[in-house]
Amino acid sequence: MTIYCPIIYDTSIIYDGVNTVSLPYGLLGLLTYQDSTGYDLTKVFEDSLNNFWHAQSSQIYRELDRLEQKDWVKSRSVAQDKRPNKRVYTITESGRAALDEWLNEGALQFEHSHEPFLVRVFFGADAPENTLALMKTCREMCLSALEHYQLELRENIGKYAADIPDGNRKRLYWEMTLDYGITQTRATIEWAQKCIEKLEGESGDCGA
Repeated sequence: MTIYCPIIYDTSIIYDGVNTVSLPYGLLGLLTYQDSTGYDLTKVFEDSLNNFWHAQSSQIYRELDRLEQKDWVKSRSVAQDKRPNKRVYTITESGRAALDEWLNEGALQFEHSHEPFLVRVFFGADAPENTLALMKTCREMCLSALEHYQLELRENIGKYAADIPDGNRKRLYWEMTLDYGITQTRATIEWAQKCIEKLEGESGDCGA
């Protein structure tokens, strides 16, 4: 009986189920910053991205192999003193094109549970207009969800409580979970609005 805003529960925390969609583009995005080894990329996930995106070392190396087969990255072996050679990955022109195409796709379909929402935001610097549109969609969908589900779910909770034994006592606990969802949705609306203001301010600065 919780309020359900797809942006919060499906896209704001990217777990393994989503990595099959977002991980290759995330790795390409990181490789636009600098050439890296698989170990380097794993450390970035552990040290910097772990707050919203989880990827295991085995997943990263497996995906790097796939990217190399697609010619989206290339690798070279680099000798190290007293240590095994390391393999360094570089993004190719076709890899950059694939990343650009992905970043510049239309607005996300938030009802798709595997949509890598925050990954788009993280690498959105090269697609600011799309990122702004994404944020506005996020805000509007959460506003709509908040208005719709607050009324509908509270009404449903009352109906269920009236139909089952000890319903009034159970209703308290159902409403607590509903209030959690409402709080999360409001927080997402506030976050999206702040992002919109920052992006619009950046656009204004560039045009000045």
